[in-house]
Amino acid sequence: MKNKENRTEKIIVDFYEADAGWIRFNVKVGEQLFYGRFSEVFDPILDFKKWLEALAIGVQQASFRYDSEGFEIVFDLEKINRHKDILTIYDPDDGEIFIKTYVNRKQLVKEFYFALINFSKSEKYNPKEWEIEYLKERICNELKISADELINYMLELDRKELKKFLFNADPVYKISFPDAKDKNEEFKLFVDSVIGGENAIEGHKIVRIPEEKYVPEDYDYWLLDQKRNFIIECLNERTTGGFSGTKLSEFHSQIIGKYLYEREI
Repeated sequence: MKNKENRTEKIIVDFYEADAGWIRFNVKVGEQLFYGRFSEVFDPILDFKKWLEALAIGVQQASFRYDSEGFEIVFDLEKINRHKDILTIYDPDDGEIFIKTYVNRKQLVKEFYFALINFSKSEKYNPKEWEIEYLKERICNELKISADELINYMLELDRKELKKFLFNADPVYKISFPDAKDKNEEFKLFVDSVIGGENAIEGHKIVRIPEEKYVPEDYDYWLLDQKRNFIIECLNERTTGGFSGTKLSEFHSQIIGKYLYEREI
């Protein structure tokens, strides 16, 4: 029978939605419930992993702090004894405590770790609503070819063809409103068009000018290795218009895996 002094609460974590650059989740311990959300603007995923890794290697007290676009949240775990830690989830600015309770460290690490990994593999998760996308990935997925095949194909293109190819893969336009009275109105129309779509600026003329990727004038005279390096650099750039969140495949950790499956002494 477990010693009452070492009694702990079971933690339950549920990552349930990725939408418009947010990952939403909740943490439940007994009757205490915390609703959280991660923002891709202040992407905390790798810091979150480091926090769990710190707990896994036995750091006695470790905190994870993240910015939820306007307010910060802290997850703090402090060791009490061999069998028990105290978890506190709170707002450091106003001191509000959402969860404070005794937990088992290994159960906490396991629950947080697999909750996010399982979410990333589920139908609930749409990577396009969170993850960064690189140009190489977009083109390879679209054309169903390998990165080497893509690079070799692009090496065959001259400067003009390369510029067109890169633009078509990730179109970028400069938008202007020629009938705007001044720069202030033009900026307002731009904001309205982004937020509300073209219906929000009905009656105003919109001009879209393609902005092609810069390719040096003397590109056609470069050596093959120089062209290859330039192409690889272009392909490793992120696409425009998407989000910048960490790829959840990078959340996997050998440190945490080893800790979770090692036997208790």
